[in-house]
Amino acid sequence: MQQQNIPDHAPAPAGCALRLFWMLIGNAIVYASLAVISMNGEEFPSVLDGVVWLTVALTIVARRVDIMRWAGKTASGEPATLEHWRRYAMTVVLLTALASVLAHGIGGSVGS
Repeated sequence: MQQQNIPDHAPAPAGCALRLFWMLIGNAIVYASLAVISMNGEEFPSVLDGVVWLTVALTIVARRVDIMRWAGKTASGEPATLEHWRRYAMTVVLLTALASVLAHGIGGSVGS
């Protein structure tokens, strides 16, 4: 029977799925929701605003779990710390708030 060579530092499938969520899938959900808000001129607050902010919260939690449980890394490959997580959380919240205001502003001008 042939033995597979799996490196010790390879993340478990759950860790990979978690990283995919906070890095890619969560952002795609937020961007798509904000695009629909701007295209349809959705009023604030809308169901899509709930989707946006729920997804933002889930990505922040997922990033923290990635760091605490799955030895998450920074973009440069260094071990991520809770300070990296704090900066990530603040950046995501601020940029999403700005994008939400812009999406509603664009949507409001489209509907007029």
